[in-house]
Amino acid sequence: MAVERQREYETVYILRPSAGDEIAQKTRDRVEGIITNGGGHVLRFDNWGSRKLAYEIQDRTDNVHVERGTYQYYRFIAPNDLVAELERNLRIIDPVLKYLTVKLEADLIAEDRMKVPTEIDDIDVAPDGESEEEE
Repeated sequence: MAVERQREYETVYILRPSAGDEIAQKTRDRVEGIITNGGGHVLRFDNWGSRKLAYEIQDRTDNVHVERGTYQYYRFIAPNDLVAELERNLRIIDPVLKYLTVKLEADLIAEDRMKVPTEIDDIDVAPDGESEEEE
């Protein structure tokens, strides 16, 4: 029997500021469902909360400029073709303003990777997107 090789990814998506907790949870459930139904495994989820965007975004639904958004982060392992399906869904989910997926690891065995803890606890993200400077 062949060993299934997958890739490790991280995805960040931004929800419009008017999206409440219920909409954020529905979006999270949908994203997790896409990952698990596609043969992937969620390694980590972080809700980074409401933050100031780097630049204003024209909201296609409300036709207004948006300055803030709710950031949500996923780290997961999945087959190669799952990312296209995940991004297709993020594109059509109404509360999602922007999204980005980055490949972290190209060729790994899913069972082996799931035994290793995720090492992003040392990432220090300042509130409101401001950088923390040492004095």
